[in-house]
Amino acid sequence: MDRQTEWNDMKIFLAVARLGTISSAGEKLGIEHSTVSRRIDRLEALLNVVLFDRRRSGYTLTNAGHSLVPHAEQMESALIAAVEECIGEDDIKGVVRVGTPEAFGIHVLAPSLMEIREKYPRLQIELIAQPQFPSLVSREVEILVTLDPPKMGRYKMSRLAQINYFLYASPGYLESHPPIDKLSDLTHHEFVDYIHDGSVTERYRILEELIPEPRRSFCTNSVIAQRAAAETGLGIILLTPYVAQASDKLVCILPHQPLVTRSLWVAAPEDLLKIKRHRYVWNHIRNLINQHTTLFNRTN
Repeated sequence: MDRQTEWNDMKIFLAVARLGTISSAGEKLGIEHSTVSRRIDRLEALLNVVLFDRRRSGYTLTNAGHSLVPHAEQMESALIAAVEECIGEDDIKGVVRVGTPEAFGIHVLAPSLMEIREKYPRLQIELIAQPQFPSLVSREVEILVTLDPPKMGRYKMSRLAQINYFLYASPGYLESHPPIDKLSDLTHHEFVDYIHDGSVTERYRILEELIPEPRRSFCTNSVIAQRAAAETGLGIILLTPYVAQASDKLVCILPHQPLVTRSLWVAAPEDLLKIKRHRYVWNHIRNLINQHTTLFNRTN
């Protein structure tokens, strides 16, 4: 049997690996799902391995499938980079999917997208802004702003900034509760916080660094929902300045020094940063930190 695989087979393989179903892959690629299924079967026969577990809920990668993904992605990136070498810088186009913490995406990255649009109208950013960081491994996103940089893999990582957390509450809450002059006074108060059930990263388990057993009046996986609840007087909230300053209904408590700090990172697969559009978005995100010096402490 001719064991030479075609790029189209690899492209279909990657689409199924990333999207999880042959119907979604077919829709994305503009081909019939039956064609997707036949090409996956053909690739498995050529390689003499099983790449996917077929289940009613969708296709999941086997160990062999996981091993093939980085090689297929290198082929994908090499092809895109080769094509881009033939065009000018003014022709940057295509889609870049970026994952960020919820508030960073909403309050920092999204407001800057018009700048990208005006410079490169054919460059499209798809933003995944959520409390549980999406995966670089599965290419759910291609560039990730995160508190949790990847521990393994061929990724380029850069520490963007140190982010500080302060306590905030509504004026109404502060008027109706005991005064707060020092951290020990917080034991008499209630808090708005994250749900800690695996729906958000453990990096957001920060309130307990100040108060070992905080009394929580409201919990959610969304920091924007937390802020809205705190604005009504439901409790005290621990926020970064770029989240808090989007509200005019909160007052900073103990404002003279940060109470908790975290490092904010940007990460991307090394091969993707050879592609002009990904490299441009990477640099754009890094430059945003320089534009918001009152919100971030630049670390490099």
